[in-house]
Amino acid sequence: DSIWCPPERNVLRAFYNDAKGQEWTNSTGWVDEFNNHCEWYGIECNEVGKIVELSLNNGGLSGKISDAICNLKSIERVDFRDNNLKGSIPSGIGNLSELTSFIVSYNEITGIIPDGFANLSKLEIVHLHGNRLQGAVPFLSLKGQTKSSFIADCGSPSVFDSPLDCP
Repeated sequence: DSIWCPPERNVLRAFYNDAKGQEWTNSTGWVDEFNNHCEWYGIECNEVGKIVELSLNNGGLSGKISDAICNLKSIERVDFRDNNLKGSIPSGIGNLSELTSFIVSYNEITGIIPDGFANLSKLEIVHLHGNRLQGAVPFLSLKGQTKSSFIADCGSPSVFDSPLDCP
């Protein structure tokens, strides 16, 4: 029953397990079956209870970023900077059409930068530096936006006309 157990709760449980939640510096409320997931530390929800922000910077996260977060269709902001996350950025990241900010700087993330970033028309902020990522960062179309922020280890342009290649 999605009223008693919203699907987003299961996504968060998978994320918690994959990112070794039992080791976080603050996991207040996480995976507590009697708390609303919108009250868990680092979670912000909109007025209808959908997750719009997952902010767990400098929180002792390790393990990996769960592919399950690609099921958070309303998420706008992700901030996992200054942790010890390993593995890769989930390939389904391009399905998060509401995403405006994706910050994963200063972790131990490896692998190829997903092509899906090119699908994210609302994306304004991307911070990938302090990781070991390879590949091309697709051109991020601002679509009328007046501000942007992009930082990677292979350069720190604020505006660029072609994909940025991180060899």
